[in-house]
Amino acid sequence: MTKSKFLWSVALLCLLSLNACSLKKPASAVTAQILQKALPAMEEEDDLAYANQASLVTLKTLEGLQRVNPEESTILLILSQSFAAYTFGFVENDILEAKGVNPALEQAATDRAKRFYGRGKKFGLQLLSKNKNFKESLNKDFDSFKKSLSGFQKKDVPALFWAAFNWGSLTNFSKDSPEAIIDTPKIEALMKRVVELNDDYYYAGPHLFLGVFYSAKPKMLGGQPEEAKKEFELAIEKNKGKFLMTQVLYAQYYDVQMQNREHFRKILNDVVNTDVTLFPEQRLANELAKRRAQILLQKEKLFF
Repeated sequence: MTKSKFLWSVALLCLLSLNACSLKKPASAVTAQILQKALPAMEEEDDLAYANQASLVTLKTLEGLQRVNPEESTILLILSQSFAAYTFGFVENDILEAKGVNPALEQAATDRAKRFYGRGKKFGLQLLSKNKNFKESLNKDFDSFKKSLSGFQKKDVPALFWAAFNWGSLTNFSKDSPEAIIDTPKIEALMKRVVELNDDYYYAGPHLFLGVFYSAKPKMLGGQPEEAKKEFELAIEKNKGKFLMTQVLYAQYYDVQMQNREHFRKILNDVVNTDVTLFPEQRLANELAKRRAQILLQKEKLFF
């Protein structure tokens, strides 16, 4: 049995168990730990359609486990990470696929992205709120919020990263919302705390996030293209260019914002021509990166 089939079997077994009887809290915690250890099977998958279907089963299974054991940290963390990864990899590609072709489908995919990032944010903040000072600061002023982040340590990096990733991504799709504008400094502070604690986490993910964060808006509206460029290049340096989504987002956000068409084409074509088997532990992420690069190149005229 392949690792991918094993993950699928575990997810189905968990789902059947939920339907058959009420899982006790210890059992749900153990199941969550099994799923966490099985995550590499998904990350190594090379079939995008299969990974898409398997991810949805796993997500629903995890939500069932969380209902049985609402405060289990492992379940909350995997939910936050999994909603972020699925939405970013699959749903955002659906949005790009429909762009300029099917406005209704693009809007439906955008709405789905907002719902899923919202769930990931909810589970992430619920996990971080186990820290009393953080929980109390969530609805307070920015200085109180930033001060509370000092209570998190290196062991908390995964929870901080995925909460910020979901929150920031949701905000990126909610630019017309006043609440999104208000939340922006808190999101940046969360990710900067991750940088302080472990900036290598998830293949220099904190720097990649900040690269997108600083280049998602024009300079006149608060964007920081110079900082964005530094963050993207630092991320590429740290992950040695092996995590291909770094280059793709560099093109999608920075190059489009700066209208650098030549670099946009070069970096995306480099991704398309990269052998993804050279980084097997992140095969799925790199397959998704190649797919996004292809979509962006096909729709180049929409961005320039």
